[in-house]
Amino acid sequence: MSKILLFLLLCLIPTQLGKHFWFDWSMVLGIRIDYLSPTFYLIDLVWTGLLISNFQFLISNKKQIFNKKNLIILLFIIINILVAQNRWIAIYKWIRVGQLVWFGFFVYKNKDLVKRMLIWVLPIWICIESVLAIGQIAKGGSLNGFWWWLGERSFDFNTIGIAQMSMANYGIVRAYGTFSHPNSLAGFLLVSLVLWVKYKSSPNPFFDKTGPYFNNINWWGVVWFGIVGIILTGSRTVWFLGVLSLFWLLWGRFKVIKNKGKMLLLVIIMLFGVYKMIDYNYPIQNFLGGWDENGLLKRGQLNLAAIEMVKKSPLFGVGLNNFLVNLPDYQYNNQIFWFQPVHNIGLLLLSEIGVFGLIVFGSQFVFVNKIKRIITSKEKTTWLIFGIIFVTGMVDHYWFTLPQNMWLLALILGII
Repeated sequence: MSKILLFLLLCLIPTQLGKHFWFDWSMVLGIRIDYLSPTFYLIDLVWTGLLISNFQFLISNKKQIFNKKNLIILLFIIINILVAQNRWIAIYKWIRVGQLVWFGFFVYKNKDLVKRMLIWVLPIWICIESVLAIGQIAKGGSLNGFWWWLGERSFDFNTIGIAQMSMANYGIVRAYGTFSHPNSLAGFLLVSLVLWVKYKSSPNPFFDKTGPYFNNINWWGVVWFGIVGIILTGSRTVWFLGVLSLFWLLWGRFKVIKNKGKMLLLVIIMLFGVYKMIDYNYPIQNFLGGWDENGLLKRGQLNLAAIEMVKKSPLFGVGLNNFLVNLPDYQYNNQIFWFQPVHNIGLLLLSEIGVFGLIVFGSQFVFVNKIKRIITSKEKTTWLIFGIIFVTGMVDHYWFTLPQNMWLLALILGII
């Protein structure tokens, strides 16, 4: 039963089917904020079953759970809640953090089993999300129906606040999949692709020895689905990181390939074909566009607001998940008011838990050992995964605010 629940939980990580509960304290200036709403997701139901079925796991690891280090962390959490402007939101977020910490610890204790399951789960994540992304682009909005049960939100091109881009001066929605934002989906897909390469290496990715037999088709099928999904999200940061990741992973293999000339010729033909697809009436600089013109301005304003919060509460922060609660007090002079967490997880954490919080978790928690393991690791994929998370985390917030990405981050910290 425990194995079945674990496999089901892993399959549900990209979904967000859940019930939101809207309390007065879940709103800011009378506006409902998803980040602040207590939500019971389908994955929470499975997690509860996994927790109950592994009650013996808690008992056998009680010395690692109830120790001086964790008591220090608990003391800090209490202080952080007390200093928060909205304590209910802080309590809810700390419960979520505790849930993910337990899951990451459970994965760490069962990492071999989880790695074997990921070989089956990763293609499910990548292919289903990419197929949904293709459908959303083709329709110009959500597909609804069955996809609603996986957490797809209803939207179309004219929905207020929907992410858009343009291709050859034709406006299209960006693919959301079952996620809250295309950038969140893009980061999830790219990390999932690297995990796929890490745990399911292709027997012969270049077809230069034995030809395209089934295992190669299977491997490349998942890779290409993932690439298509990432392209349709319109996330320029992940596009850039995806190209770098491809060169990083394939360069060592390319050096030993026998048919370098054929491969280069194929790439040149593909690039020429793409170029010819762009009609001369559409300048290349206008072929892709339509992103938020004020994106950099709004991100800069959020960064300044976070810095001001740090100045106000440098030691203990303004309270976990309380950035948006305090944001109106720091944006009254802004030209554009944007209700979003600061798009930098470093500033987000520093503003919400303060310097003391970073010291407590950095010195007392599992991150110290994880950082050492990453630094000393000789595997390209390990460096690549955390490099992607770090870079995307410097320009966005979804690794610490959106459920699917947070579950994936807890999984990675457990298995790496």
